[in-house]
Amino acid sequence: MNFNEFLEKEALSFKDKVIFNKEVLFQDGNQTQHLLSLQKYLEKTVTKTRVDAGKEKLKIWENQLKKIQKDWGVPPEVIIAIWGIETNFGEILGEYRVVDSLATLAFGAREKRRRVFFKSELLALETIKNEIGIEVESLLGSWAGAFGHTQFMPTTYLKFSAPFEIKKVPNIWNKENPLDALSSTAFYLMNLGWSREGFILKNVPKPKSLDYLKTGINLTEEMGFTAPFGYSGPHFKFGKNASAIFHYNRSEFYVFSVWVLSSALQGSPQKIVWPKDRGQINSSEISVMQERLTLLGYDTLGVDGKLGLNTKKALIAFQKAIGQRPDGYPDRLTFNRLLTHPSP
Repeated sequence: MNFNEFLEKEALSFKDKVIFNKEVLFQDGNQTQHLLSLQKYLEKTVTKTRVDAGKEKLKIWENQLKKIQKDWGVPPEVIIAIWGIETNFGEILGEYRVVDSLATLAFGAREKRRRVFFKSELLALETIKNEIGIEVESLLGSWAGAFGHTQFMPTTYLKFSAPFEIKKVPNIWNKENPLDALSSTAFYLMNLGWSREGFILKNVPKPKSLDYLKTGINLTEEMGFTAPFGYSGPHFKFGKNASAIFHYNRSEFYVFSVWVLSSALQGSPQKIVWPKDRGQINSSEISVMQERLTLLGYDTLGVDGKLGLNTKKALIAFQKAIGQRPDGYPDRLTFNRLLTHPSP
């Protein structure tokens, strides 16, 4: 089946206006993982320029943000932090036609599960056009089809968009007025479990006893601990609000960036002491690590260059075997020990 046949089969009302975009498939196939440490990521994401701009946005939209907080319980600083991280306060809304991106990925994404995901988003876009009356053909967004000031996917828009003014159709991509997007973001977080009295992260003393296999923010735990640099780095307790942000964007780095930026906007910047001797290996080296661990009898159940639960479990088992503290952190010292360890 070619692309045009795919569009005909789905019987989309805008099928004649869709263009296959090779650049979208290139982006999908060349995503990088774990190339930045958390420290470097935060240095890149939470800049003085962004903090200053965020404080200015807080002043401009102060009264409206107070109303949004009253309605949905999310503080203005958190909403503004997400807005700044997602699109630099509406400056970078995306340059890809959403219909092209979603149709291209639904047809040709590298993995079946991703094709299924993007097909559902494409059909949601059809619903937005036919039932809400929005001209989706003109919408611009990211290469992956997210649109608006805070980068909603079509299914998210259908379920959780909430206009600032009642009874209006939510316009989350209005370049000059972000209020529908900011209101929708707060409503979405509330539905993801945001607690008015909760917290995102707390920098805490290192627990005396901690199972590092169970650390890290994930989709199943609402509270727990995370240690981004393993035993020798800072430790953090996370709450339900961290879990809500993680559901918004499934990256622990993203949760940290929202926490650090929103704290700076509140005038209480976080002071994190980073370890100097635990440089993390990159994605290609994690693939090598997975191959090596499996060869040595610590099966990672696949090689993908990502530090998932199975890889972390295998690495912890190897660390225990060589007498190293089992924290599952893939630093360069552990990587070198792995490379030089005798093969069976």
